[in-house]
Amino acid sequence: MAQTTIVETFDNVSIKKISFKFKGEETAIATDCNGQLDGETEMQTIEKKCGSTVVKSKAKPIGMTVTITSHVPVDVFRKFYGLKHDERLKAGIYSYGPESTGTDFSLAVEVVDDFEENEKLLAFLSATSNTGLTFTIENGADEVAALELETKIMVDELGKYYHEAIVAELEKDLTDEWMSSLSAETIKIATSSTTTTTTTQA
Repeated sequence: MAQTTIVETFDNVSIKKISFKFKGEETAIATDCNGQLDGETEMQTIEKKCGSTVVKSKAKPIGMTVTITSHVPVDVFRKFYGLKHDERLKAGIYSYGPESTGTDFSLAVEVVDDFEENEKLLAFLSATSNTGLTFTIENGADEVAALELETKIMVDELGKYYHEAIVAELEKDLTDEWMSSLSAETIKIATSSTTTTTTTQA
């Protein structure tokens, strides 16, 4: 079915929800208390020179970093930084040390355009923690500090870093699946399998 809706304007007004679907988990963990989302792409520039003069230049993305400022659930905090229970310790104690590595995850974001009453869905299918454990605790602060999670985005199984969709342009609203169980299958065209039945006559 051909796409029938084209959205010409979308203003990223607010972040409605961010979801982390960690490797090995079926369901994402969502946070709806989010402050900021920053994305930065690392570019590689290839130049052709004639003497000292650049006559041609091309730039291509070779990496991407996303920084999330948010109040995240405890489970997200522990899995992102790699805090785990050591069997030598009592139940309920989680530790961080030289061997600590965060669990890889897919990152889903729901962005709202309040002016046009529309939503945009962002997907980073292959993400990992890009920083060590950090925290700030301040007595007497007027506001509880949000965590800043720096995330390295890797090339996913589709050969991309990032995917986005404006909900109004989709043939079917994928918001629920996108935010609860994001994977490559969520955004790929479904392929139908053909089953061949053989009838044997006596």
